[in-house]
Amino acid sequence: MKFHAALFDFDGTLTPSLPLWVSAYQLALGSFGIEASDEEVLGSCFFRDYADVAAHYGRFDAAQLEVQVDAGLRTAFLRAELFPLARPVVEHCRDHGLRTALVTSSPRNLVIGVLERLGILELFDFVTCGGDIANYKPHPEPVTRALAALECEPARAMMIGDSHVDILAGKAAGTRTALFLPDDHHRFHDTGRLRATGPDHIFADHGELPALLQLPGISR
Repeated sequence: MKFHAALFDFDGTLTPSLPLWVSAYQLALGSFGIEASDEEVLGSCFFRDYADVAAHYGRFDAAQLEVQVDAGLRTAFLRAELFPLARPVVEHCRDHGLRTALVTSSPRNLVIGVLERLGILELFDFVTCGGDIANYKPHPEPVTRALAALECEPARAMMIGDSHVDILAGKAAGTRTALFLPDDHHRFHDTGRLRATGPDHIFADHGELPALLQLPGISR
């Protein structure tokens, strides 16, 4: 079946930003007098609700943590850049008639600023961010919202992301799914949990995406 749309996650999929999230949490926890190693952040903060993190430390509430993490992200994301083939792949999709959307749970004020700085905002027909929807991934709402904006049937779209929530959201919305799992991500994710979501494809290099989307190969 010919694809009509490619839906991309942002953090960890188009930008190698997972270390930046570690830095943001360290800055946030530091504001409460807590020094946290990379390992502690990965174990206690990553892929957990703010309320759960707050309950774990017992020194701040979820709202206070969110404010400080947002501040940490604004500082850390000044260093954000794209994976080497991220822009060429999105451009390749558009050059071959696919519509494109960015489906991220990160704050809009952060994401749009980074997209503008990196010069790729114009490559997306639609962008949905944290705060735009009532239900975050793995709920299908962010994906179905993008599909509606692109006027695309779920079966003709691919949800592409690096997290279990990306794959679960895509599957719940009825799209095909592709999991980005480069070697560096093994320290950030439980890879067994990722594989257990049953993605249609797993890839480690953005250069593999055109074939998964049934497009011609991309020049490197």
